[in-house]
Amino acid sequence: MSSGQRLPCHKNQATRNPVTRDSPPERRSNTHRVKQSVVLPLLLGMASLLALLIQWGPTGNIAGSIDRDLLDKFHAMGRMTAPREDIVVLGLDDASLTLAAAWPEDIEASPTLQAMKQGYPWPRRVWAQLLDRLCNAGAKVVFLDLAFINAADPDDDRLLGEAFRRHPGQVVLGAKFDISVVGQEELSELVLPNESIIGTASFAEGGLGLLNFWVDEDHVMRTANFQRTRAEASGGLIDPTEKPLPSVARTLATIAAPDCLKGVGAAERLRFCNPAAYNPRSMHEVFVPELWKANYSNGDFFKNKIVLVGAVSQQLQDYQKTPVGTIFGVQLHAHALTALMNHAFVSQPGTGWLWLAFTLAVLIAWLLVTYVRQPLFSLLTMIVLSSAAFAISILLFNFHSIEFSPLHFIVPLISCGVAALVGDFLVQLAEKRKLHRALMRYTSPEFVNEMLKDRAGIYTTLGGVERVVTVLFSDVRGFTSMSENMTPFEVVSQLNEYLTRMVEHVPKNRGVVDKFIGDAVMALWGSMRAKSDEADLKRDAFNAVTSALAMLKALDELNAGWKLRGIAELRIGIGIHQGSVIAGNIGAASPMEKMDITVIGDSVNLASRLEGVTKEYGVDLIISDAVYQQVKEDFLCRSADLVKVKGKAKPAEVFAVIGPHPSEPLGGLAAYEQGVRLYREGNFTAAREAFTQAASERLKDELTRVYIERCEALIQNPPEHWDGVYVMTKK
Repeated sequence: MSSGQRLPCHKNQATRNPVTRDSPPERRSNTHRVKQSVVLPLLLGMASLLALLIQWGPTGNIAGSIDRDLLDKFHAMGRMTAPREDIVVLGLDDASLTLAAAWPEDIEASPTLQAMKQGYPWPRRVWAQLLDRLCNAGAKVVFLDLAFINAADPDDDRLLGEAFRRHPGQVVLGAKFDISVVGQEELSELVLPNESIIGTASFAEGGLGLLNFWVDEDHVMRTANFQRTRAEASGGLIDPTEKPLPSVARTLATIAAPDCLKGVGAAERLRFCNPAAYNPRSMHEVFVPELWKANYSNGDFFKNKIVLVGAVSQQLQDYQKTPVGTIFGVQLHAHALTALMNHAFVSQPGTGWLWLAFTLAVLIAWLLVTYVRQPLFSLLTMIVLSSAAFAISILLFNFHSIEFSPLHFIVPLISCGVAALVGDFLVQLAEKRKLHRALMRYTSPEFVNEMLKDRAGIYTTLGGVERVVTVLFSDVRGFTSMSENMTPFEVVSQLNEYLTRMVEHVPKNRGVVDKFIGDAVMALWGSMRAKSDEADLKRDAFNAVTSALAMLKALDELNAGWKLRGIAELRIGIGIHQGSVIAGNIGAASPMEKMDITVIGDSVNLASRLEGVTKEYGVDLIISDAVYQQVKEDFLCRSADLVKVKGKAKPAEVFAVIGPHPSEPLGGLAAYEQGVRLYREGNFTAAREAFTQAASERLKDELTRVYIERCEALIQNPPEHWDGVYVMTKK
């Protein structure tokens, strides 16, 4: 049989189903529509779910909290506001509260230190003396971070009030809104310092500022309210006639640098200083002469400075949580004042920008999954884009003072992208299963798995590759003449029954049914493997012979059944060879596109011719020497002949397969092999005797009879030149 006689079959039509870049446009379009019908709903569903979770109260709060935590890290790790040299913090620290570091003689010489020694809270004359000392030293403004609300010793209140009025425009005291809850309503009350201290002073005159900090839901102070009304403080109805009251920072800035207030809103998000900024100096040092001289140059240090005085002792518990860490309240006033004077604020984009980023992320996810077609590359691209979004957010914060959380882009990009990839995977899985089921009707699992791994490989091109393949040909002997006495229905019915039983053993032994040629079957092993080693070739040969023996056994079972049904029995011949072939998708390209995945080459022709000579030797299964070398340890074989195929100069040795190695030696086989050796040496008389002995022992079959007849003919007509080679002239 020549390769030119091979015909395409339905199996080859099925292999053209995979969609590749070379597939017809309408096929790709159909697959694209199927893909979008799954991917797009999943992607939009995930986007809708995310949008719902962002908007819904409980999950929206969680999302907002995650956003705030991330932006807080930008504050803690990003660019911070540089502290100002004209702002100083004096702290009520442990050293000032205990005076443990002061010498007894210093305390004895200072009435102020003696008053402080009495214990905290100190008499208010201490604060009066502090104001005098700092203002007289040239401080631009002094802020006492204390609420002198209740009346104390009248003389002390009088002294503090006199000091307050003695330095107009240089002293700022704190007032505050006290928030109380009555039923379901919040009420705010403005609490001012005791009247005996401030007299008729008001916010308008610049001597008062609000001490309050308004924190977010997580009790972190991020936004400074530089002015606030009573209604805003309590969350009540806004009174348009009510004038807002300034914070401490705004009051201090109004005195120290009024021009900085231009363009500043009522509330601004701060760009904080380093938490270590404005390290407090111990307040008691101001009243120790040696320290006043050494540390403050007899007061010159405070000239033109803004001095903030407040609690920095752990004992007094005046802490505030900020994005950069927990700092003391007086330090927070310093941070707010610094941001105000430097216009060091950060802004947040409107919700429109956030939803734009969300929409852009969803669109990018859809484009990647729809058009890139490489899941791993798409996922890596999403990771790169997420990293870029993170980097851009940091740059926006550091250089443009914009707090833009990258999560508004990253979360929808990754979530929708993964959802779309899952959808794409489900579509591909469904297509793969569909194709798998279609191919499994015609070929083995090995073929299906290999093809699905590389559906755009060599089998969808007109090219080919050279491979070492094991080829099996089987054919029914005399079926054409038998079919003359049968109806067409009987012919088709018996042939289908026969082929069904034959080919089922090919995929069971990891083979590929290449084609049917009438009642003939061509099967392959190794044609779908990209690369084969010696172990693969040995396994292929073993599987091919195993499959052939199983086919012969199945035929015996069929014949037994047909005999009972009055149907003619069949006989087959099988030839197997292993050698190099050209494997590829052979046929006509588009637009005709009639392709046949097959193999061509001399090795295919030899396998076909081996099947053809089985009837000359009266055996069912003939294998080439190449196959014999691979399976001789697994199967019992006998020499069939040394033949010269028509068109070939080099003779080929072929063998008949008897079956698996028996537990005991097969009688007559040794005599038969001796007869073959003598026959090839030209000793025909001795060879005939050896073959006769083999027949008498056990091996009395058609192949032995053929050799006996050859020997008798050659004895009667000895050849002039003998090389032991039988010239094969038949197919």
